[in-house]
Amino acid sequence: MSSSTRAITRLASGLLIGFVGGIVTAAVTLITMYGSLIKLMIQPSAPLSVSALMAVFNSLTIMLMVGVSITVIAAVIQYLGFAELSSINSRYSTIKYLQGMLDFDVLSSINSRYSTAKIGALLIPVGSIIEVPGIYLFIDTMKELISTNQLNSAPTLGIMMQPITAALSMLIPSIILILVGGILSLVGLILIVIGYYRLGVDYGSDMVRVGAILYILAIIPYVGPFLSLVGIIMMIIGLFQIRQRPVKT
Repeated sequence: MSSSTRAITRLASGLLIGFVGGIVTAAVTLITMYGSLIKLMIQPSAPLSVSALMAVFNSLTIMLMVGVSITVIAAVIQYLGFAELSSINSRYSTIKYLQGMLDFDVLSSINSRYSTAKIGALLIPVGSIIEVPGIYLFIDTMKELISTNQLNSAPTLGIMMQPITAALSMLIPSIILILVGGILSLVGLILIVIGYYRLGVDYGSDMVRVGAILYILAIIPYVGPFLSLVGIIMMIIGLFQIRQRPVKT
């Protein structure tokens, strides 16, 4: 297997792992949550209701850990793929430069062509890892507020019974971590999409190029996630199609 074939296979594998793992994790999370919520609705007594809510939060915590693990694995595999493509480009362009076929500016541009994607592949797991303690603190705070209300025999499970200032003091650190991690992940997503788009251009693959554009639309509410899923599928198919294809010159 050539270096370029191995690199593109890694990229396709990383996307496939992230896609399948994300779908399975989301499905299990929804099924678990709906099961717990149904149990909550059919058990009217307060203690059982609190227990059902705790089960929802515990399930969310477990699925969060699984989802982050999948994200990290998929991102590392994609990083390796882009790193190898970058190395191939660097060797190829350096030879052309020494032969007098490229000037220095073009050499620098080619050598850095997939550098943004490498950075993006690192920012996504870093952002996800930063988000984990934030989400965990947020869930733990919700559990604490609900549990405190129950222990105080409050007439409702709503967190509005807690002083607003106390609730904010517990939630602010978690929200900050979630925002910082989310911003890093978003920047990483944009950078890695640029890498896939450039890959589609280099190998003359409309499937990869259009898929990369759809992939970034995940940031659009409602229809964005569905378009993003279509984009991921297109990129996976396109990557497997171009594995043996020579780069366009």
